Amino acid sequence: MIKTMKAAAIKQWGSANEFEIIDVPLPELADEDILVKVAYAGVNPADWKIRAGFLSDFLVNMTFPCVVGLDGAGIVVATGSNAGEFTQGQRVLCATNFFHGKPGAYAEYLVVNKRKVTSIPEHMSFKTAAAIPTAGVTAWQAVFAAEKDALQTGQKVFINGASGGIGSFAVQFAKWAGADVATTCSDTNLSYVISLGSDLPINYKMQNIHTEINKWAPQGVDLIIDAIGAGSLGDVFALLKPGGRLVSIATLNADGDVQRDIAEAEKRGVTKIYASINGEQIGKDLETIVKLMASGKVVSPPVESFELDQVIQAHKKIEDGHVRGKLVLSIFGEMHI
Repeated sequence: MIKTMKAAAIKQWGSANEFEIIDVPLPELADEDILVKVAYAGVNPADWKIRAGFLSDFLVNMTFPCVVGLDGAGIVVATGSNAGEFTQGQRVLCATNFFHGKPGAYAEYLVVNKRKVTSIPEHMSFKTAAAIPTAGVTAWQAVFAAEKDALQTGQKVFINGASGGIGSFAVQFAKWAGADVATTCSDTNLSYVISLGSDLPINYKMQNIHTEINKWAPQGVDLIIDAIGAGSLGDVFALLKPGGRLVSIATLNADGDVQRDIAEAEKRGVTKIYASINGEQIGKDLETIVKLMASGKVVSPPVESFELDQVIQAHKKIEDGHVRGKLVLSIFGEMHI
């Protein structure tokens, strides 16, 4: 029986150079858990902010050495007594139990609650699957979550930061729902966001965002999804029509004065929502997303892979920003059952 696993871990908060490849104990399975042999682990912007210590006050159950990683894909090798929906050898993608004190996905094996797991479609690679959970579910819930109202056909949506993982999915989800979509990106990503379906691609380096949006939607837009962070759009509420909604993707370390912004939005007849993943919905939302991808209605963003022992380089790249699509770490790679 396997007792330990190789993992990329940190022994204190700090820079990307804190990562070491070490052996750590294999976590125990609770009744509703499954044990996954990890093919690829997702690398998300939240990961470097966790590594740097920005969320240390919230990680009260975490101990060092800390194995980071919020999502991944692999093969089921064991199940808890109440996780019979999944079977040994099944190909799955999942979020992790990291925020509940469990090791993350930067390791050979991952223990995760069954409600955060779904099957990988037959023709989808592990690499593509590992790029979906955090970015895909965050985008899906930002666009469609019931408490944020359903997006309606013909509405105008503005996505700030469309070329990253969350933005790449959000553009496609909004277009699938029948919305008209404006986006921001750099000049090097204009053709990419157009390929995703952007009706109005704005080069934020060369064009004035407010001027372009006002020409495109003189009455204001119905929904803004801001995947960049506080202050990047100036007076963002001025871009919304009365009753419009701003969904800000929580950036963990640059969200500004949340309560002040919510109050200001209410005063101006719009709504500001800080998006964070509803953990109870992860498995169901993942199932919906992968069905859309299997049908060809949504395509994967570009995925760049690093080996596990290149975790430092991967974190430096994600921390630098301007990543097109997604980054992943290859653990066991494209395994065959």
